[in-house]
Amino acid sequence: MKKLFFISLICLSFNGFAQFEKYFEKKTLRIDYFHSGNIEHEYYRPDEFIEKNAWSGSEINLIDTFNFGKFRIMVYDTLSGNLIYSRGYSSLFAEWRTTEEGKGSCGNFSETVLIPYPKKVINLVFQSRDSLNNWQNVASQLIDPQKEMILKPKNNQNEILPLHYSGDITKKLDIVIIADGYTKSEVEQMKKDFETFKNYLINAQPFNLNTDKINIWGVAAISSQSGITNPRDSIKVKTAIGSSFNTLYSDRYLMTLENKTLHDQLANATYDQIIIMCNSKKYGGGGIYNFYCTAAAGNAQANFLIQHEFGHAFAGLADEYYTSDVTVEDFYPLNIEPWEPNITTLVNFDAKWKNMLDKNTAVPTPVEDTNKNLTGVYEGGGYISKGVYRPFMDCTMKSVRADAFCPVCKRAIQQMIDFYAK
Repeated sequence: MKKLFFISLICLSFNGFAQFEKYFEKKTLRIDYFHSGNIEHEYYRPDEFIEKNAWSGSEINLIDTFNFGKFRIMVYDTLSGNLIYSRGYSSLFAEWRTTEEGKGSCGNFSETVLIPYPKKVINLVFQSRDSLNNWQNVASQLIDPQKEMILKPKNNQNEILPLHYSGDITKKLDIVIIADGYTKSEVEQMKKDFETFKNYLINAQPFNLNTDKINIWGVAAISSQSGITNPRDSIKVKTAIGSSFNTLYSDRYLMTLENKTLHDQLANATYDQIIIMCNSKKYGGGGIYNFYCTAAAGNAQANFLIQHEFGHAFAGLADEYYTSDVTVEDFYPLNIEPWEPNITTLVNFDAKWKNMLDKNTAVPTPVEDTNKNLTGVYEGGGYISKGVYRPFMDCTMKSVRADAFCPVCKRAIQQMIDFYAK
């Protein structure tokens, strides 16, 4: 039986690689577009196509198996109609739609998706979840790589630093850490912060058990001014990527709206996941699934910030706290099962961590000291105190605690690492 299973894995790997060779070149097609609308409507408008000379994603796992994210791209071969690539993701636009402002006015956000460079004509389909969390086609575009105006990436002089290297970029999880708010005179501090960030991440469980599956790169983007914009304190700083506190009117939410600038600054790098390392002592950060995450490098809680925010961006983990000043409203309707792997409304708990519970565990599980190390179903999570449940009494996704991912979050992270590192 073991031999047959081993042979089947080899066949699956071969078929996946043969699929890549059939449809794609070992390059990346960067697709920039504008995502606009409000809570009721959304629109996609093409911006630019840009060619990158390497592909860092898996050449085997081309189809997304997680069903995570608010949005999804589906890439079809037009000749056969076959689905040849897909990825789920979320974005700032998705979060903005849930704010009071997003209920009425029309917002316009720049976004980017990366796909393997197609050899022939493809049909790129953008999907979005409806009010019941079902996928709906929203927009589509035929892309002919022989006819489209596909640009070369903008040259930049950013130094690429190999912070942790374990092998072939197509067989590893490639994480890029890009600096923001560091001037030329602060390069040495930037490099120290790169090492610190790398260690915060790779020494935390379960990343520490997967060091042979991960590459981490530092991108030394230079800013003309030091620090990070902080509107509430009337601090405006011109930086390489334009990161800023007070995103979506939440003081500690630290993000950038300069999506194209971010990807231009990463033109010479290969990556599956993006971390923005911000030169600030103020507590703050942010993370969005398959989009990017940020953390303030100078803050005393930077180790927690990078792990927590990367949990969002990489594994699609939800916030498990339920007292917060976040500005999103009705983020998790109680009659719908959330897509995130670490919270549930019990609408479809079978699809979550039910198989990790002891048969005698009560559902819901009482928040008692005797249960502090027990995987259960604890009420409160996703910014809501009633009706949303989390798997552990405490976790890095709930409290300011570094290296304290619960078993359910660890499993989600491990499954995602294994998806990339094959």
